[in-house]
Amino acid sequence: MEWSTFWNSVGAVGSILVAIMAIWGEWVRSIFVGPKLKLIPHNFRGTITTLTEIDRKTLEPIRSYKAIYYHLRVDNSRRWVTAKNCRVLLRQLHRRGPDGEFHIIPLVVPLQFVWSPAEWAPTLQTVADNEILDLGAITELSGKFEPKCYVTSANFQGFVGPNEAVRYSLSIVADNYVSPKVQVFEVAWNGKWSENLDDMEKYVTIKEVFK
Repeated sequence: MEWSTFWNSVGAVGSILVAIMAIWGEWVRSIFVGPKLKLIPHNFRGTITTLTEIDRKTLEPIRSYKAIYYHLRVDNSRRWVTAKNCRVLLRQLHRRGPDGEFHIIPLVVPLQFVWSPAEWAPTLQTVADNEILDLGAITELSGKFEPKCYVTSANFQGFVGPNEAVRYSLSIVADNYVSPKVQVFEVAWNGKWSENLDDMEKYVTIKEVFK
């Protein structure tokens, strides 16, 4: 092969690669050098806060009560590339049955968890380093652990009542990232309530389940 032919071939291949990167460059980068995200336990001991119920007509406070919130963290181990429009989705539920085994509860659509602090955090986050989300909460009035999703259906079966346990299968989705597999977190509660977090650690168990 003549050198002129060789260099012409190299130039042609280079032109093709440039065209590919121009069209699909963002996708290629997301596969090979995109963000790398993982859910990490952030606060499984709980944080206690006071919630106030407001009358919608008069905007006057009706009552105040205590709530304990539990949190997860989304970590990006490739901090030089951000995850754009990131959200954490509930993909599947499993409830513990009388036989002690966990049985699947179908979800019609995935549900999105709330970023923290819920009062002003956007629904979609840009994750460069890490961001916190509300896994769920127990209030002194509710009598159940409630996963904190932006919306739930009327027949949602993901609440954890006294002596119950539920496993939540979660995935992270962004414009330039999708979790290769779900992460599963199990919440069990014996039904007891206390404002003392040391006591609540004995009553509520939250752990990641590795399969």
